[in-house]
Amino acid sequence: MAKVTFKYEDGILLAVLSGEITLLESNDLKEKIKDELARLKTFKLVLDLSQVPLLDSSGLGMLIALFKHINQKEGAIIYVGITDYVKKIIGFAKLDKIFTIVDTLEEAMKILKQ
Repeated sequence: MAKVTFKYEDGILLAVLSGEITLLESNDLKEKIKDELARLKTFKLVLDLSQVPLLDSSGLGMLIALFKHINQKEGAIIYVGITDYVKKIIGFAKLDKIFTIVDTLEEAMKILKQ
């Protein structure tokens, strides 16, 4: 079962996803993240996918929906720690050309703090 944990620092929400993100979990995870963004009144998001071994098409849809949500609010989203499998899925969808993807949390935080 997939889950999300949050950390908030310097106006930036870090959402750490873990587990397989499939049809059963993707909508719930998306809503939890959007609710946390609204609660904190921030639109700077780091999405840590380092603990996500599998992502299906609905999980990919969740990543796209969060990207659109953040962009509509003129915020910024960075994807970090993407596993090889998830990187392939994102690449097949050509989203690696649109998403900001970095290797480490430190890189992501540095970009968003600028």
